Amino acid sequence: MKLLSDQTCQAWLSGVEQRLRRFFRDDLFELTRTAERDWWASVIEDGAETAQTISNLLDGAIKCDDGCLEASRQRARRMSINGKQVYAYQLIYWAGNALIPSDDDVVRHKCHNRRCINPVHLTHGTQLENINDTREK
Repeated sequence: MKLLSDQTCQAWLSGVEQRLRRFFRDDLFELTRTAERDWWASVIEDGAETAQTISNLLDGAIKCDDGCLEASRQRARRMSINGKQVYAYQLIYWAGNALIPSDDDVVRHKCHNRRCINPVHLTHGTQLENINDTREK
């Protein structure tokens, strides 16, 4: 199941820095501020470094026939960013789209491959939606 082409991934990647630059902490952010949300905001605000990290992850990924880009063959790759461990796919989806997840948000894989970091294979939803995706697969 090849979801989208390398060109689509490159187009998404070319917009990362612009999305990161447009991020700002608005009144709603301040009203819903938590340590977790502050951490994600700081990652997004560190735009140039975050964009470079995302680019390096995608450039170093293993390309699969189904369009997946795997950061690791063994299991979903974890990495340390600003003192916190996150999955590579979480960094790519949330920071790469300049989004801050709520406590109920998870990154879902349209391809059902947890090792995949292809941004066009990722979307967000709830844990229940993620579980239902697996059941429907």
